[in-house]
Parts: sequence; C-alpha cells; structure tokens
Amino acid sequence: MTLSARSLALDAFRGLTVALMLFVNNLPPGAPPYLEHGPFGGSVYLADLVFPWYLLAMGAAIPFSRASALRRGVAEWLYELRILRRVVLLFLLGLGLTSLQIGRWVFALDVLQLLALAYWLGAWLYDLPLLRRTLLALFLMVAYGAAILLVPVPGVGPGIFAEDRNLLLHLNRTYLMPLGLRGLPSAIPTGAFVLLATGLGEALMKGRSLWPWGVLGLVGGLVFLPFLPPDKTYWTPTYLLPTLFLGALTLEVLKRLPRGILQPLRPFGANPLLAYVLPLALKLTWLRGFWSLLLGTFLAHGGPAGGYLFTLSYILFWWLVFWVLDRLGLYLRL
Repeated sequence: MTLSARSLALDAFRGLTVALMLFVNNLPPGAPPYLEHGPFGGSVYLADLVFPWYLLAMGAAIPFSRASALRRGVAEWLYELRILRRVVLLFLLGLGLTSLQIGRWVFALDVLQLLALAYWLGAWLYDLPLLRRTLLALFLMVAYGAAILLVPVPGVGPGIFAEDRNLLLHLNRTYLMPLGLRGLPSAIPTGAFVLLATGLGEALMKGRSLWPWGVLGLVGGLVFLPFLPPDKTYWTPTYLLPTLFLGALTLEVLKRLPRGILQPLRPFGANPLLAYVLPLALKLTWLRGFWSLLLGTFLAHGGPAGGYLFTLSYILFWWLVFWVLDRLGLYLRL
C-alpha cells in the first residue's frame, strides 16, 4: 500500500469521526439513549467515541507530519516552533468558540483547548523511541488512575470515585475553577492517549498491522476495569483504551478498502478542524433560529422519522460544503 493510500485511510477515519460527531450532536428528540453520551461510569455509548477518535486521529497524524517535515528539510527548531504555534492557535480558537457558546468572553477549558494540550504532549514527546513512548503513555494513564483511587479527598477519604465525590471534582471545584482551568487534569490521560496513538500512526505509515495496538487497547481497558469504570467526564483509562481498540479495528478495515470507497469520507477528513468549528459556530449564531424552525418542520410532517431525516439532511448539507472546499483546496490548517 502506498503512502498516499495510507493517508487516505487516515483521512477516511477522520471523516467518519466528523460524520459521527455531526450525527450525535444533532439527534432528534426521543433518540435512543445509546446514541448519546453514556451516564457517569458508563461512557460506552455511540457519542462517547467522537472525542477519543479525534484524539486518536490527531496522534496518528503526528508521524506523517514529522516525516513530511524531515523530507522537506525543515530545521528542528522551526518544527518545534510550529508545534507550539499550533498549540497556541488551537487553544485560542477554542477560547473563541467557548466564548461564543456562553455569549461573553471567558477563559475556560473546553474541547479544542483540551485537544491543544493533548497534542502538545504527544507531539513534543514523539521523538522518544517507540517503546519508551508507549511505556510512558501507559505509565501516565496508570498514575492518573492510581491518583484517583489512592489520593484522599478532604472529608471523603481515598478510593472514592462517585459522580459527586472524587479527587478530580475536588481539584476542579477547589483550585482550578476559579482560574478558568476546570478540567486541566484531563490533559494527562488525553495527552498520553495522543502519545500512544503516535505508535498506531507509525504502523499505519509503514504498512504494518494495526492489531497489536487494538489488542493493547482492549487488554489495557480490561485490566483497569475492576478498579475504575469507563467515564468520559474524567477520562478514565477504562474509557480511553477501549476506544483505541475500536479505532485500530476501524482503521485496519479502512486501509484495506478500495480508494473509491474511502473517497466519500475525504471531504470531512481533509478538513476536520473546520468541520468541527464551522457547523457549531453557525449553529450558535446565524443558524440558531433557522435550525430550530427547520427541525420543528421535519418533526411536524414526519414525526420521529422526520427528525432522523433532518439529521441526515444536515450531515449531507455539510458534506456538500466540505466537498466544495476540498475541490477548491481550501482547508483550515494551524
């Protein structure tokens, strides 16, 4: 398989993740719970795949980016500056989007800000040998999980991981929320996950089997399961590692498919950042009233089926937008 074909498989994986995001973020009223986010300690529903797969795709792309920079003779110091520039721009873009959602300027951590911090950790540690990278990523996840279980919470004690009582909630409420840094500890497991995904990206780039990474995710998740439940809010290892298994399985299938089957996923996958930002930004501003009116019209005329038809029409609309942008060569690159 050629390098371009493997890159197309990664684009297709990103495109699938974007399509999944648009689907679960625009479910009609009354949609089955398993299509949404799972409850505390049960983050095993469909929507729970989206963010980890964004992280997975980000980590898997780092080896491709690094190899491209080496081929073009980019100086080491310049490459490091580009990493830092991407982190800062992605963080600032996230602040802008979060402020748009709230309706005023705020400093807070949200999806893009966490992606920026996770990318920073994964990209800066990528130069470590593969085995060290993998062991370090697993160590960070183990240490994070151990801290949740072993560090005592004032007035509660150690070993408590309940929705209303746990170490991370205590840190967020007591120390981090006043600074606008609520959720900062999540940068540890998400960054470790991106670092782990760089190994998957190397295997993809070199045409190797992705099954070892899938097995690592599955076994790792099962090993942690007796100690911590799978939970997205706090990014437990039992939540992240199984998504590595499912992501590796999906990528393994995609890279074996003919290019013609993968091409329809490319418009989203070639522009994943803009595909996240643009629909959300417009939905919060210009499309706010129109979106609700249109959904109501579909529901009034078609009932539940009309709601799903609206969701699929919404995805198709954005696919056409990004197909045009792809044809024009217009991408959001940081």
